[in-house]
Amino acid sequence: MASRTTTALPSAVLILRLLTLALLAASLALIAADKLTVDSDPPQRFTFKDVHAYRYVLAVAVVGCAYTLLHLPFAAASVARRKRLVAGGGSEDDVALLLIVCADVAFALLLAAGAAAGLGFTHDVKRYFDGVVFRGAGGGSPEVDRLHRDVDRFFDLAYTSAGLMLAAAACTALMIILSVYSLVK
Repeated sequence: MASRTTTALPSAVLILRLLTLALLAASLALIAADKLTVDSDPPQRFTFKDVHAYRYVLAVAVVGCAYTLLHLPFAAASVARRKRLVAGGGSEDDVALLLIVCADVAFALLLAAGAAAGLGFTHDVKRYFDGVVFRGAGGGSPEVDRLHRDVDRFFDLAYTSAGLMLAAAACTALMIILSVYSLVK
């Protein structure tokens, strides 16, 4: 039973790190590809670069991918050795795991802040556009309907990107729980 637990925890951490990387990569791809073109004279194009909250989401996704890629080899080595990362009894490995847990906590907070910035800004601006800019525009001209659809798509991609980042923060929180369990055990 002990050997199954000692290999199950590192395997779970590796799977969660891989899932975190996939979620952050998807979040990064979505926010980087998010653009809105408004047909006006002259035509205007908006991207994540025009919104500070979306720049922050992109920066957090880049840092998150790098951080996760940095930790993946250690998680894989832990699985390959078929033992827990820590040896128990107050060894140097315990101190190393404690530092990793502290770094993971800071990383989870960074991910949560990035997701909150993206979700909060998108919610407020989308509500403004729907309530003020496009109020009564339903059934209007095809140009207004297309603009409304394009604006909704722009904000929906930002919502999705921030939501994926929030899911990555949840995966990191699960990793923290497993690491603390391993440290205490």
